[in-house]
Amino acid sequence: MGGLDDYDILKAIGKGSYGEVHLIQHKKERKQYVVKKLALQKVSRRERKAAESEAKLLSQLKHPNIVSYKDSFENDDGFLYIVMGFAEGGDLYTKLREQREKDEFLLEVQVVRWFIQICMALQYLHQKHILHRDLKTQNIFLTKAKMIKVGDLGIARVLEGASDMATTLIGTPYYMSPELFSNKPYNHKSDVWALGCCVYEMTTLKHAFNAKDMNSLVYKILKKKMPKMPAMYSEPLCELIKIMLHQTAEKRPSVNRILRNPFIKKHIQLFLDESSR
Repeated sequence: MGGLDDYDILKAIGKGSYGEVHLIQHKKERKQYVVKKLALQKVSRRERKAAESEAKLLSQLKHPNIVSYKDSFENDDGFLYIVMGFAEGGDLYTKLREQREKDEFLLEVQVVRWFIQICMALQYLHQKHILHRDLKTQNIFLTKAKMIKVGDLGIARVLEGASDMATTLIGTPYYMSPELFSNKPYNHKSDVWALGCCVYEMTTLKHAFNAKDMNSLVYKILKKKMPKMPAMYSEPLCELIKIMLHQTAEKRPSVNRILRNPFIKKHIQLFLDESSR
């Protein structure tokens, strides 16, 4: 188990409601990582324990499309530090914003590839009975080779106290599924809704549900009105987005079912054929 002394701190790259994020370099390995610094001074013993067990759980996850966890340690300063893999390509949110500024839609093959990789990450988590709970384009990262790494698996959730509805609504809940507004528990189909929102965003470069204030946003999400699909993408892809954004959680497909969809299977085969060349 290392400590912060094993790393050089390069620069601050973000700040969450629960702490700071820095880019760091391992002194011996010369490899870059990201460290999340979580303030534990203000949290109860129960929440502190939860944060530590979450860090332990994350350290056991090994999947090519999930941000890898290298280490976690607590310093005498009352902070919990979590060291994770660094994705040089930045996050998907920024990438989509750049596309929007260039007024350039992504090619369907690129959208579907990223969609499949996010599905595979979720399938791995769901098989382990772990819900992501906070899937959004800001939490999906890209490597230099444009491969997907899903990150931020609910550490913030634990620290903000998931039982407290108000704290889970920090920021605008663009990705919140209808059932969560009626206080139903979060389940794997809520992750699928968030996935649908992310894929919609990849195709349109806009949020699936957008509004100027919270009330209008909730109204839009609950109104059962499907956002308009872009004309340039194929029907099978648009149909998948629609079914992931079904108002009724039970009607949404599981991630396993999405990966067995003939359209998706065809794309997986294409990708495998290319990789083996």
